[in-house]
Amino acid sequence: MQKTINPIVKWAQRKDNIFLTVEVRDLKEEKVELTSTSLKFSANAEGVNYAFEINFYAEVIVEESKWTNYGVNVRFILSKKDQAASYWTRLIKETHKLQYIQVDWTKYIDEDDEAEEGGKGLDDWNANNFQGFDGQGQPDEDDEEEQEQEQDEQEQTQEEQQQEQQQQQEEAQNQ
Repeated sequence: MQKTINPIVKWAQRKDNIFLTVEVRDLKEEKVELTSTSLKFSANAEGVNYAFEINFYAEVIVEESKWTNYGVNVRFILSKKDQAASYWTRLIKETHKLQYIQVDWTKYIDEDDEAEEGGKGLDDWNANNFQGFDGQGQPDEDDEEEQEQEQDEQEQTQEEQQQEQQQQQEEAQNQ
C-alpha cells in the first residue's frame, strides 16, 4: 500500500481572493472537491500519492473559484464570500498549525498596503488561465465525441498516407 503525504501548500490573500499553490511537480490524476467551507485535494506524481483536506477560516464562493495544473505546481484562486470583511487571520478554521501549510511570501502584502501593491506577485495568476468549479473548462460529453471524431480523421489520414506510400513503392518496383 502506497503512503500518502501532504504536499506543501502555500497561501496568500487579497481582500476578495485566497491564492493557494500546491508545490509538487508533475502531478497527475488530480481530484479536487471544493465546497464553500472546505477543499479536498488528491493527486499523484512519480508513484507518490499526495493529499490534503482543509476547512477554511471563512466561506468561499465555489462558482467564482478556479484552479489549474501548471505542471510545476497546482494553483487555486478562491473567491471570498464576505469581500467586505477584513483579511482572514489564518487559512484554516482550526487554530492549530498544519506543518504543510505555509504563507506564500512572494505574494504576501499587508492588508493596509493592498491599495498600493494589490497585484504584487500575481503577474502569472491571470484568472483566464484557470478552470472553474462550475464545470467551465471541464471536459463534457461533446468533448469526448469531438475527440473520437478527431481520432477517426487522423486514422483515416494515416491510412491514406500508407496507401499512397504503397502505390509509390509499387510504381518504383515496376520501373
